[in-house]
Amino acid sequence: MKETYIKLIALILVLIICFVVDAKLRGYSSERKLEDGSILITCIAKVISIDVSKATGDSHSWSYPVDGQIVTLRLTSGKYKGKEVFSANPFIGEYTDRVLIVGDYLYININLKSGDSVSSGAVLIGEYVRTPFLLYLAGTFIALVIAIGGMKGIKSIVSLALSTVFIIAVLVPMCLQGYSPILVAILISAINTVLTFLLIGGVSKKSVAGILGTIGGLFVTALLAFISSRVLHLTGQDVSFGFLDLGKRLWLSPQSTNWNFSGILVAGMILGASGAVMDASMAVASAIEQVKKANPKFGFWNCIKAGMNVGKDEMGMMANTLIFAYIGADITLILMPMIQFGEEGRAMPMTRVINQESTSAEIVQAITGTIGIIIAIPITALIAGLLIGRTKSSEYEDVFPITEQTESKHRNPVFRYLILIMLILISAGVHIVYSISRSSSESQVDKSESSSVVSEYVRAKVMEKGEPIETPTSSPYGFGNAENEVLKAKLLGGTFKNAKVLVQNIIDPNRMPLANIKVKVGDEVLLKVDGTKDGIERVLMNNYSRDGFLIYLTGILVIVLALIGRFQGIRTALALAISIVVVIQLLVPLIVKGYNALLVVIVISGIIAFSSLIIVTEFNRKTGSATIGILGGVIIASFIIIYADQKLHFTGISSSRTAILTQFTVSEKLDFRNILMAGIIMGLLGTAMDSAVVVASAVREIKNANPKLSTGQLITAGMSVGTDLLGTITNTLVFAYLGLRLILLMTFAGTSIFTGGKLEILSTETISAEILRILAGSIGLVLTIPITAIISALWDKIFGFLGLVRS
Repeated sequence: MKETYIKLIALILVLIICFVVDAKLRGYSSERKLEDGSILITCIAKVISIDVSKATGDSHSWSYPVDGQIVTLRLTSGKYKGKEVFSANPFIGEYTDRVLIVGDYLYININLKSGDSVSSGAVLIGEYVRTPFLLYLAGTFIALVIAIGGMKGIKSIVSLALSTVFIIAVLVPMCLQGYSPILVAILISAINTVLTFLLIGGVSKKSVAGILGTIGGLFVTALLAFISSRVLHLTGQDVSFGFLDLGKRLWLSPQSTNWNFSGILVAGMILGASGAVMDASMAVASAIEQVKKANPKFGFWNCIKAGMNVGKDEMGMMANTLIFAYIGADITLILMPMIQFGEEGRAMPMTRVINQESTSAEIVQAITGTIGIIIAIPITALIAGLLIGRTKSSEYEDVFPITEQTESKHRNPVFRYLILIMLILISAGVHIVYSISRSSSESQVDKSESSSVVSEYVRAKVMEKGEPIETPTSSPYGFGNAENEVLKAKLLGGTFKNAKVLVQNIIDPNRMPLANIKVKVGDEVLLKVDGTKDGIERVLMNNYSRDGFLIYLTGILVIVLALIGRFQGIRTALALAISIVVVIQLLVPLIVKGYNALLVVIVISGIIAFSSLIIVTEFNRKTGSATIGILGGVIIASFIIIYADQKLHFTGISSSRTAILTQFTVSEKLDFRNILMAGIIMGLLGTAMDSAVVVASAVREIKNANPKLSTGQLITAGMSVGTDLLGTITNTLVFAYLGLRLILLMTFAGTSIFTGGKLEILSTETISAEILRILAGSIGLVLTIPITAIISALWDKIFGFLGLVRS
């Protein structure tokens, strides 16, 4: 009863805070004096009427025709609140056109010169006001966490707030002050891990095991990310924000001259993985604790086995979490290689896309983070088994009824030899894939011209390197000369395989490091080769050849999966491979052909998710209940996403990549708004699977430990594991986003590149879409937990007569 009152009070506080913050947001206004002495007022206005015809000067404020809309706006904030102003909303036939309707709320800028009234000032329409809707969506998420999680839910929200404060108030300032971003990220992640586990789990053996497991996994992630950044020549400057080339702007800005961009990139990878590693460690430690409570006679080895079973199931879902989360976050990236750009043909073939720094960095982040998660699972299971499994049974005897349980038997030694054989086969397979990739090429020429014209991206090995020749820099404001070096390289694939070519490589100190490709003899690079079947006409340096290392890094992931997950780990790798093939060969082509992206993603992603569950865990109580839990959470969250799309006026065109696709592609079938929503739902599905499987797997292990438990006791135990996950799940989503956007946070805090108001920047489609992605994903996760726990506990009663129940 006491907890019920606390939950009620917390929910009322959330509602009050939402109302107060909403009033503050809606009352936003600012003034600043410009260099010419005029005043720029930024405030919020509501559209009260629209002239949809061409303006002919009917309004006293207009004396020239405008092809578009003449909008009458009533100011709703600031000292001129209630005043009416007029503005043009011209249509130019581009993707930037937007049709306003009565009732829309917009940020507007009014330029007032000395003596001007607000009605006569020049008015410029800005972004839609999106923050109030996102505020209430965040309030809905917090309310759900509290309602479902109770005190653990309240602690989860506090943990999330502390984590965010740590990043913004400690990590970002320390990086700006010149401290090593990598060391700072490790330190902050470790401190946040300790605080989160102690807050959610208290000072307990479960918390100690989770903390040590998380730190172990993060150490592995940090080490692999650092090594990868060096091997792949990652500069950390291939980053954009909406239509802004943020990396270039930061390189040019004197305020960020001394920033360690490469270190910031690796720090973001560590930060992004920390939440997911915490999630895995908490799942394993919490499951072991609940299993011990279910059967206090469970010993050390049985506790470890139960924890590893839950951990292996979670590993099994990483395939889809990776595929759905990363592809969903940037679905246009995988569309690029399959789209024709007029006369340019396939200007962005997959080989070129993968070897770009931004793409390679995202792949490294996904793989190194996943390896860290996998490593954390056995560490946590071993420590939790030692601490909890050796606890005297008398400490848990009053929790649930006890059944006798014998220690698990060791696996037949023949399985060890099978695993060894599989590891050898995996290593050989990785090397074969590398060899095939190394000698392959991709053409950007249309099929109709491929018989005569050659225009392809080919990997080449640098054989000789000429003495650099100093040449004048191309920058009019540069210092020092550029170095022009001629490389002799051997083509490793393509039409002219094994041919020796000469390629010019310019190293200019006045260009950003991202644009300089520094190589030595023996290095492999990506070249653009143009010509005809009769001979080569031009060879251009394109990029470092990064995909070879990425293949071997993926091989390490598969080997780690096999070593720790055994045959279930191998099945996970198989599910991952099948998912990638289906996405590239089926999902993407259907979207490119113009089929409804929302429908395609929901149907195919659902099929992939269910198929992966069957491959990894077979069909049983766990698979069935997890599937129903996933569907329940995803369907509800999908309705929220579709409704939010209507309220937030998304176009789907909020980055330079989507703008390029819109302007230059010959396809008119791409609905970018639908593609954006499809990507958000796809990412939601991937994360929901993880939590559903953990809860379903934990309920199975608890039931195996004590078959005498009632349905209510099983639900209680499953919810206990699920609510433990709430704190780490929210951290997973927030840390994953903040890790990717660490350099953006530093830009806001340490430079003046963004001059607009912070609320207006938050309302941009780019950031609003990311906030919606986080909130919708979080809501889906929270709803998945109780649905899965209930279905798992009731599985025997509901589905027993169908003969589908398995252990």
